[in-house]
Amino acid sequence: MRYLNGFVVLGVVLFLISMAGMVYGNTLLTEPGLPVNHLARWEYLAASVLMLVNGVVSIRMMQRHTGRREGSAAGEGADTGAKRTPAP
Repeated sequence: MRYLNGFVVLGVVLFLISMAGMVYGNTLLTEPGLPVNHLARWEYLAASVLMLVNGVVSIRMMQRHTGRREGSAAGEGADTGAKRTPAP
C-alpha cells in the first residue's frame, strides 16, 4: 500500500478501460449516439502509461526526499557534544 498513490490507481483504471475497449470494441468507450472513435483504446492506453510513469516518478522522488531527511536527522544526532571554539 505504500506505493499506491493516485497516479498509480488512475493508471491501472485507465489500463483496464483500455483492455475492455480492446476486447469488446471501441463501442464500449463511446457515448450512445456519438460517432465511434477508432483510436479510443490507444488513447486510454497512452494515458494509462503516462499516469503509471508519473506515479513511479513521484514515488521515487518521495523516497529520495525521505532518504535525505533521515540522513540529515542522523547527522544532527551524531554530534559528540564537544565544544567548538570559534575561529578568530
